[in-house]
Amino acid sequence: MQFLDFLYSLQNIEKTRNFNVFQSYSLDALNELFNFVNSKHKVNKPIRISVVGTNGKGSTSHYLASLLSILGYKTGLYTSPHLLSPLERFQVFTKGKSQIPKEEEVEQFFIQSILPDLERFSSLSYFEFLTVFSYLFFSFQNTEFEIWEAGLGGRLDATKLVQADYAILTKIGKDHSEILGDSKEKICKEKLGILTDVCRKLVAMDPMDPSLTSIIETFPKNQMPVRIIPLEGKPTYLESNFLFAKTALAEFVPEIKQEIQSISWEEIDRPRGRMEVLNSSPEIVFDPAHNPDAIATTTLEFGMSHSLFSLVLGSLPDKDQEGILRELECLPLQSLYLWEGTGFGTFPELPLALKPLTKRIQKEEELLPLFQGRFPVLVLGSFRLYGIVAKLIQNTTNM
Repeated sequence: MQFLDFLYSLQNIEKTRNFNVFQSYSLDALNELFNFVNSKHKVNKPIRISVVGTNGKGSTSHYLASLLSILGYKTGLYTSPHLLSPLERFQVFTKGKSQIPKEEEVEQFFIQSILPDLERFSSLSYFEFLTVFSYLFFSFQNTEFEIWEAGLGGRLDATKLVQADYAILTKIGKDHSEILGDSKEKICKEKLGILTDVCRKLVAMDPMDPSLTSIIETFPKNQMPVRIIPLEGKPTYLESNFLFAKTALAEFVPEIKQEIQSISWEEIDRPRGRMEVLNSSPEIVFDPAHNPDAIATTTLEFGMSHSLFSLVLGSLPDKDQEGILRELECLPLQSLYLWEGTGFGTFPELPLALKPLTKRIQKEEELLPLFQGRFPVLVLGSFRLYGIVAKLIQNTTNM
């Protein structure tokens, strides 16, 4: 595929973790490109919603797209990273179901819309190109709503240039501190930098922190309406995020509030890669939780229904490994496997309580005994583990 060949030729900061490029980064050049594609392609103007935050933005984005499509609106969802294929990043939802675009369709669109002006796109990063491409692709699909999940920030995130009509802020946690700031307050301000003059309303998950609440309430420069919504406590964080998405959407489109509220949790497909059961015997569950707050949420949730379980944990080099390990000390763990394979970080000295349970591994085959055992397994830490685990499960099943 020419599309994939070109995409893979671009600098992929998600993969290299070379975040130094952001020290002098601006959106000016990318904004010029957006102006060009808007002018040339007469881009469709649906209602666009930006979703930013540290934890919960992926599942919230999924539920927004699902809800709107169930109500009959053709909805584009831009999200990152992906589990197995970059084509997952720009899905179209209809009748509550997500549709990953077909390779032939993407290729044809690339040839028609990008190839004639390829030189204009050649200096973009992997994420920047996918953002512009998806922006055009959704227009080609005649979407009525679009949900844009930001990458790692907000103020300098490429998705800011889609000029969203509404914005959602999910939970704030410490992550990417070297870029976004060394406190939750600084990170919150960076995330809220996604707001533009065209944004009509901001809805935020209640941070349950007075300093963050103050920032959220006073940040919008144009005094747009702000609504802070408490999360409803549910057995799974996914259901809590679903209910939040329903409330947020009703804030944005009040004329369909009654229809939104009538949609139940049971009607909605779960997002892939979030507390996803990949295998039933033994039970193997995957979640991408990758910072201390998210790790605490997912392990507590899993532990409430599992009296003893094994944990597979991988962490990219720029994550807070020490903070993550502290969240594991009181869990009912049978064993802890720390994945330190290529591209992943090396965990520091372990807390004493974890040392007898822990095995550091770098080879996929070292996980096979665990996946053939009898204890439930929770896999956390990075989207990159999804493909590794899925392949091993398939190999184990075929043995």
